[in-house]
Amino acid sequence: MIRNLVKLQHIDTQLTDIDELLGDLPIRVDELNNQEKSLIDEVAQNKERIKEIELSCSKNEGKLLDLKEKIEKHKDQLFLVTNNKQYDAIMNEMDHLKQEKDLIETEELLWLEEKDGLESSTTEKEESLESLTADLGDRRIKLERVISESAEEKSVLEVQRNDAAQGIAPPIIALYNKVIKARNGLAVVEIVNSSCGGCGAIVPIQTVSEIKNSLAVHNCGSCGRFLYKEKSEKV
Repeated sequence: MIRNLVKLQHIDTQLTDIDELLGDLPIRVDELNNQEKSLIDEVAQNKERIKEIELSCSKNEGKLLDLKEKIEKHKDQLFLVTNNKQYDAIMNEMDHLKQEKDLIETEELLWLEEKDGLESSTTEKEESLESLTADLGDRRIKLERVISESAEEKSVLEVQRNDAAQGIAPPIIALYNKVIKARNGLAVVEIVNSSCGGCGAIVPIQTVSEIKNSLAVHNCGSCGRFLYKEKSEKV
């Protein structure tokens, strides 16, 4: 069984090497994908808001034109009044129209300021998007190339891993998976000079002999790794 564990460790080491070859590239590509989507959404939202502002300003222009015409009309009426009461009434109405006109112009000014800010922001985001998309394209190509190059090798190794695991009892496999996760990918180590090849802890001579002759499966009492010993080496 220990030979199957050694073989399994060898295969898992190769699989780890393949994953390390990819590095953080898949994660970085995912992050850039999310950034790209976010920028695209923000640019689209900005442009939609700019359209809304332009439509609102267009409607306001119509209102302002109507108010200006009414104010001019009231100015003309001032020359026709015959008493102070009529004059005051027209002036009050003109004041009301001017206040309404001022409110609309202030509102429109705020919209135009917002539009300027949105246009500036949109330009910056589009430039960032262009740069990000180019970078993302390069990384996608690199990722696809690395995945393609390692896919066949990884597939063969995974088949070999399944075959090796078939000869190992389920409880041992469960312990192996626990140890390899806890010990940075190294669950099976050779005894070197009567010491654990993983942590350096001393292994009793009797245990070394049993391991060398494949009489039992042993784990390091210190780090928990599975131990093996090549027979060709002296104890």
